[in-house]
Amino acid sequence: MARAYAPTAAALAAAFVASLAVSQARAQPVSAATPAGWDWTPYALFVLAGALGLWTTARLWRARRTADLLCRCGGLLGPERPGRGGELRCVCRACGRSWRRRGRV
Repeated sequence: MARAYAPTAAALAAAFVASLAVSQARAQPVSAATPAGWDWTPYALFVLAGALGLWTTARLWRARRTADLLCRCGGLLGPERPGRGGELRCVCRACGRSWRRRGRV
């Protein structure tokens, strides 16, 4: 689960660093040369982190409700891709095994 939420944590950390950088730039007397467009960057990164968090939460919730999205090891299966012989196969994101999606022919 920690691996699934890693992009969310990275986006939150980037938003925090960006907010510190923007506040430091405002405190400097030379900040008149700083473009005004940088002020929205922390907010955009925070919205991105929220969207990533919601997407990951929805995917984990969906995987828990249906067994079709889980590997035997308990990891999430990736998207279906064509394999040998024309079968659609999924790769487990945790252990790397390749599976035919259960419940589909």
